[in-house]
Amino acid sequence: MEERTIIKKFKQGDVAAFDTIYYRYSKKLYNFAIGLVKDQDNAGEIVQEVFVNLWEKRNQIDIALSFENYLFTIAYNSIRKYFRKKSIETKVKDYLLKNSSELVETSDSTVIYNELLELANKSIEKLPPRRRMVYKLSRQEGMKIKQIASKLDISIRTAESHLSKALKYLKKELESSSLFSLLFFYLFLS
Repeated sequence: MEERTIIKKFKQGDVAAFDTIYYRYSKKLYNFAIGLVKDQDNAGEIVQEVFVNLWEKRNQIDIALSFENYLFTIAYNSIRKYFRKKSIETKVKDYLLKNSSELVETSDSTVIYNELLELANKSIEKLPPRRRMVYKLSRQEGMKIKQIASKLDISIRTAESHLSKALKYLKKELESSSLFSLLFFYLFLS
């Protein structure tokens, strides 16, 4: 079956078309991911994330554009998110090791990391919807202000304003919470 026909059916929610796309591209995406992340489990998780995102955003697919390029763009963004998360976890663990006497004694820095993440996520969810979206696209997806403005169909100045206000709000929220929040702000928001 021709690719455009499969994609049209997929956009309509056809599970068989999704399966066809999965079998056609999953191995290529896996090889791409493993070449960058060098870990089979994480490469597999990235491929799964790509197909979950693809299913959720199937209505946004432009049949006129290269579908393979679209898939690899999703994969590339997932890999960037993976490395960003890994970098943040490393920063937290390094900080905790260097400053362990100042922090609550614990042998598992992952527990602290998860508590910090939960605290930040609660604060992020309190943001107005548009501001929250701009923040997430910037800090969690790694998008530039121009890209965010274009994606959300707003001016660059408006996107900058939303991000600035979001960061000020989160700083205020997290500074009042605890030493851990200050650490979180230093590592994640600055």
